[in-house]
Amino acid sequence: MSTLEQLRSEWTTPCPTLTAVRERYFPHIGSDRRFRELINKGKIDLKLNKLHNSAKAQHVIYLNNLAQYLDRQAEQATQTA
Repeated sequence: MSTLEQLRSEWTTPCPTLTAVRERYFPHIGSDRRFRELINKGKIDLKLNKLHNSAKAQHVIYLNNLAQYLDRQAEQATQTA
């Protein structure tokens, strides 16, 4: 089973909110603001999206982008081990 398939079975949406992803995979980051900052600076290689162009629209992360990120992290971990 691929990472993307596992994520699809875990999440009920193809684009979970930034908050949901942070709480599940980055519990050490205390706020969405800090999480967005790290992503925007390139320290966390994820792509943020909004479902529409409203200033109040929540940021989301598409599962395929999250799966690619997790696969890259796993590959880096095996290369350094």
